[in-house]
Amino acid sequence: MTTTLASLRTLVRRHERLRRLTQRHPQLVSRITMLMSQNIQDPIERAGASGFFSAEDIDAVAEVVFDEGHASPRYEHLQHAHMTLPAWFRQDLDPYGPEYLEQQKRLWQLIAGVERDYEPDLDEKEAPIGDLDSVRFPGFFMRRDAEAVKSASDHVIASGMILKHSGLKPGDRALEYGAGFGHTALSLARLGVQVDTVDISQAFCQHVQRQADHFQVPLQAHLGHFGMNPRPGQRYDLVYFYESFHHCLDWQGLMKALPELITDQGLVILCGEPMAERSYAAVPYPWGIRLQSDVVATIRRLHWFELGFTEDFLYEIFTRAGFSIHCHPCEPSLWGRTYLCQRTLPELHLGKAWLPPALGEQWSVGEEDGRWTLGDARLALDPSPALRRVEVDVANPFPSPLPLTLVAGAWSESLTLAPGERRTVAWSANGAHWLEFRCRPRLLGGLRRWWNKDGRAFGVFVRRLRQRI
Repeated sequence: MTTTLASLRTLVRRHERLRRLTQRHPQLVSRITMLMSQNIQDPIERAGASGFFSAEDIDAVAEVVFDEGHASPRYEHLQHAHMTLPAWFRQDLDPYGPEYLEQQKRLWQLIAGVERDYEPDLDEKEAPIGDLDSVRFPGFFMRRDAEAVKSASDHVIASGMILKHSGLKPGDRALEYGAGFGHTALSLARLGVQVDTVDISQAFCQHVQRQADHFQVPLQAHLGHFGMNPRPGQRYDLVYFYESFHHCLDWQGLMKALPELITDQGLVILCGEPMAERSYAAVPYPWGIRLQSDVVATIRRLHWFELGFTEDFLYEIFTRAGFSIHCHPCEPSLWGRTYLCQRTLPELHLGKAWLPPALGEQWSVGEEDGRWTLGDARLALDPSPALRRVEVDVANPFPSPLPLTLVAGAWSESLTLAPGERRTVAWSANGAHWLEFRCRPRLLGGLRRWWNKDGRAFGVFVRRLRQRI
């Protein structure tokens, strides 16, 4: 019996190591599995066997996806397959740096099959859709295939999530980037919201304006790029993106523009965006081109720049831009998963704050008065030079002293919290991007039961974070 239990524990440990390896190094796993299936000649069957295909197989993949279609038996081989990164691709670059951006552009050239620079005005054109009645049959209303109603439900649910979380009322102002046919924009305008849309496609601008003119609502379509203010000096109560943020290659420029586009109480909403809870085979980096078979085929045929972001990186870039971000899952549809962003509040309540999964692994579940670290843990900080002081409230419910080190950029402080002590630690803001909590986790034996909700070892209890001007 003892031998059986030991063998079982060994298998569990090996499975856990394999799971972590797959999560942290998906491209390494891809190369191993492709080597194991290299004797299969047909690239589509090889992709089905290994779950991966190479850049040399892109044309064959695009042929199945676009020409044979999803009903093709061969498409089943590609349904969950991903492209491997080329040998020259580097994973050690700074995701905010110019080298990282240039490498993504080079990857786009490889997938798109072109030897020129990416040009949004040329490469982000709409797919050919033929003659269309913009008023009666815009967007998903034009479909007549067997999946038309089911597909439309995803878009309707997502639009509802934007309306639900928008906080708008008649007379407020909203701005949508990458509006497409503008279904949500039209709904808001019919409810009395003054809406502007910005799209890089002249055709989509015309479709939106025809609908606005037909219904005689306060909706104006504008031709332009992400971050453009169609009414210079105007600030909006809501700026939102539906299935469009992931086409913004210059997201750093956009993040600089967003604070100037919204009112003090304004919101930024992202919905229907392909965000990954953590890096995996499709998005094996903080941000970059998504490597699913359908997406790769789309880039080859249409030349769109199809990006993906991990949720922890999305959390980081919005925090750096002066926003707090919260994710609202949507059980009926993945398209309805909504990210709600508002200007960073003076006080962050750790029990209520949203933490992306990759970061949340360092923390316990939120409680009424805060959140436990599970050892070393981090929180993103707003690095704005306008901030002068940062404070954090920590507590030690343990019956013994708790050593703790706090680190924020060049500042650090080591302290020991007495049993039952609560303390506020403050320091001068220094533009740091992260606050680190360093302490050894301990079991909560001997404490009252309500402190030990998930049975794991805990570090320090963090209650509030304040960033003051």
